[in-house]
Amino acid sequence: MAIQEDSEKRKDGFRAMSSDERKTLIREKMKALGLQEGSGVPGRDLSSYDRDEIWDLIQLTGYFPEMQNKPRAMKAKAPSKKKSLINWILIAIALTYGMALYYQQYPSPETRRELSVDGMFAD
Repeated sequence: MAIQEDSEKRKDGFRAMSSDERKTLIREKMKALGLQEGSGVPGRDLSSYDRDEIWDLIQLTGYFPEMQNKPRAMKAKAPSKKKSLINWILIAIALTYGMALYYQQYPSPETRRELSVDGMFAD
């Protein structure tokens, strides 16, 4: 548990730093490990690459499947059962309220029959 707490403290401390502080910290760690900033290719710094060369390198990686990220299948998020149940209850309440209002406005069966016949044969 202590390792996880230390990890969380480090992450929080890193997030609390400004961008310049983070860069300085990373550069110090790289220097301690004997690493230098740059492209990783001896004799070339990042500014020596042009756009076409970078684009060609990106295109070239398409021929090496081990260099590509594997696509993840996106699953559609299933609605939760709780939300689905709430939706059905709301629909049932709305229909019940609508029917009650209809019967309240047209209490006699003859009037309701006339309305439905007129509705079927309306021009």
